Amino acid sequence: MHYSNRLFWKYCRKLYPTYFNDPSRVIEFGSMNINGSIREFFKCSDYIGVDWIDGADVDLVSLAHEVPFEPMTFDTVVSASMLEHDPYWKKSLSKMTEVMKSNGLFAISWGSILNIPHCDSSAPDGKFHPLRAGLVLNHMEKIGIYVHEFYYEETFLIKNNEEHRIRDIPTGTAALIAFKDRSLAIGKREISPLIPEDMA
Repeated sequence: MHYSNRLFWKYCRKLYPTYFNDPSRVIEFGSMNINGSIREFFKCSDYIGVDWIDGADVDLVSLAHEVPFEPMTFDTVVSASMLEHDPYWKKSLSKMTEVMKSNGLFAISWGSILNIPHCDSSAPDGKFHPLRAGLVLNHMEKIGIYVHEFYYEETFLIKNNEEHRIRDIPTGTAALIAFKDRSLAIGKREISPLIPEDMA
């Protein structure tokens, strides 16, 4: 989880502290800790991490779209860098929002079109699936979820310690905050510029 992705989750916690603290009930999809976990941003005793294979920070082994929870069970539904590894991403998004309460918070980040292929073994089908942000946004609208804020990062800067220079590398990371309740999505809404390839 790179620096700006971490900033997004810190921002979510600062903006919506109620959803990141007790007594909120939280479910994280794609929770296995590979290069950092968003669990650290929460202070909730009722926190369930779901992933399709067992590992660090996984409480329930299940494909996202097959979790055995009743609708409107969780106050907070989150996912970080999972969708690009999920061949069932549409079903997964539908399930994620189904288990969220009517006044719940939905926040996700994922690898979009410029995202560098990585962690193929993290996918049930062993493939990398960079998801165009436009596809995700359109599906959210289709299933009745209102996007409140959306962010897109085309590149980020890194420093080469040997050559002491900073350069851009592609990242293609997208992130959004959304609600079922349309009234909660009214107000501030920052839409980051998208590259044409990502909206095709």
